[in-house]
Amino acid sequence: MMKKTPLYLTGMLLMLTSISGYSQAHKELSLSRLWELTADQYPSLAEKQAKIGESEYRKKELRNAAIPTVQLQLQNSLGTFEGTSGAFFPVPGVFNVSGTGGNGQQGAGTTTMNSFGSVLMDWKISQFGKQQKQIEAAGYEVQEAQSNYDASKLSLRAKTTRRYLDLLYTSSGRDWADKNAVRVKEILDLSVSLAEAGLKPGADTALAAAAFLQAQAQQEDWNGKYQAGQVNIKELAPTLVGEQIVPLQQYMGKVFTLESTDSVVATHPFLQTLDKQLMVQQLQKEVIGKKQLPSISLLAGYSARGTGINADGTVQNNYASGFNNGAQNYLVGVGLSWNLTGLYTGSVEKKRAQKQIDAAQSRYQLQKLQMNTSLQALSSRIQAQVKQVAKTESAVHKTTDAYDLYLSRYEAGLINLTDLLQIQSLLQQVEKSNIEVHQELWTQLNTKAELSGDYSFLFNQLK
Repeated sequence: MMKKTPLYLTGMLLMLTSISGYSQAHKELSLSRLWELTADQYPSLAEKQAKIGESEYRKKELRNAAIPTVQLQLQNSLGTFEGTSGAFFPVPGVFNVSGTGGNGQQGAGTTTMNSFGSVLMDWKISQFGKQQKQIEAAGYEVQEAQSNYDASKLSLRAKTTRRYLDLLYTSSGRDWADKNAVRVKEILDLSVSLAEAGLKPGADTALAAAAFLQAQAQQEDWNGKYQAGQVNIKELAPTLVGEQIVPLQQYMGKVFTLESTDSVVATHPFLQTLDKQLMVQQLQKEVIGKKQLPSISLLAGYSARGTGINADGTVQNNYASGFNNGAQNYLVGVGLSWNLTGLYTGSVEKKRAQKQIDAAQSRYQLQKLQMNTSLQALSSRIQAQVKQVAKTESAVHKTTDAYDLYLSRYEAGLINLTDLLQIQSLLQQVEKSNIEVHQELWTQLNTKAELSGDYSFLFNQLK
C-alpha cells in the first residue's frame, strides 16, 4: 500500500495539471473583457478623442486673443521720389495725403535708396465682455466634445454587447443542432436494429435517415452562423486569436433579479451632448450682443527711416545711402473701433441665434421624451419576457420527459416511428424557442442598459 501511494499522488498531480492547462487554453471570453479590448482599439473613439483636443486648442486660441498684437515691418527699396500734392484712398477705410511737391522738384525722375522699419502694438484692453463670452462658449464646446465621446463610447458598448450576444446565440444554436443530430441519430440506429430484427418495417429506416440528414443540414447552417459570429467579434477586437469560447451557462437558464427604471438620468451622455449644444447656442447669442459694442485699444508704434535724399536736396543713389539721413518717430494713443453697421445687422443675427436655441431646446426635449418612453416600455417588456423564459424552460423539461417516454414506447414496439418523430420535432421546436426567447431577453436588457447608461448588470451576468 505504501508503494502505491506515490503513484496515486503522481497521477492526481498530472490530472490536475492537465485540467488547469485545458482551462487556461479555453478561458471563456467575458463581456467586460471584450469591452476593454474594444475601447482600447476601436478607431471611432480615437476620432472623438481628437475632437476633444481640437476643442481645447480652440479655447486656448481665444485666450491668446487677449495678448497684444505686435507687428514688425522692415523695408529696403529703390525708387523715385517725385512728389505731388493731393489726397487719395489707398484701401477702403484708410486715406492718405501726400506732402508738398511738384514736377519741378529737385531730383525729379532720379532714384535713390530707402529703408524703413516699424513696430506696432495693438492691445485691446476692453471688449466689453465679448472675449470672455467667447471663451465661455468654447468651454462648453469642450464639454460637448467630451459628451460626444461618452455617447460614442456608450453606443460602441451597445454594439459590442450585440455582437457578443450574437455569438452566444449562435453558440447555443450550434449546441442545439448538435444535440438534435445526436438524438435523431439515436432514433436512426434504433430503427435500423428493429428493422433488422423484423420488429419494424424497413420504411422506418428511410424515414429516420431523412430526419437525420435534415438534422445534419441544420448543423451546417448553425456552424456557419457561429463562424461568422467569431469573425464579427474580432472586427471589434482584432487582437483576439483563435476560437473564442463564451459562457453559455450564463446565457441560458439564468434567474434574473431586475430593478425597474422608469426615467433617464440627466447625466446620460445622449442628453448631455444636446444640453451642451444648447448652452453653446445660448452663449453664441450673448456673443452676438457683445459684438455690437465697441473695442478700446491701447496703440503704440515706433519707426525708423533712412533715405538717400540729403537735407540740402542732393540725391545719392548708392545702396548704403538708403540708411542715411535717419529719422525716428514714435506714436502712442488710445483707439476706439466700432462697427456701427453691426448695430443693425446684429439684431438680425440675434434673432437667428434665438431660433437656433429654440431648435436645440426642442431636440433636447424630444430626445428625453423618446428615451423615457422607450425605457418605460422596455421595463414592462422585460418583466413579461422573464416570465416567458421561465415558462419556456418549463416546457422544455416537460417535452424532454415526454420524448424519453415516447422513445421507450417505440423501442418496445408500442408506437410507430411517425409518432416518435412528431414528438422529437416538437421537442426540437420548444428547445429552439427557448434559445430565441433568451436571445430576445438579452437584447432587451442591452437596449435598456444603453438607455440607462449603466452596463454593470450585464457585465456581472456575463462574466
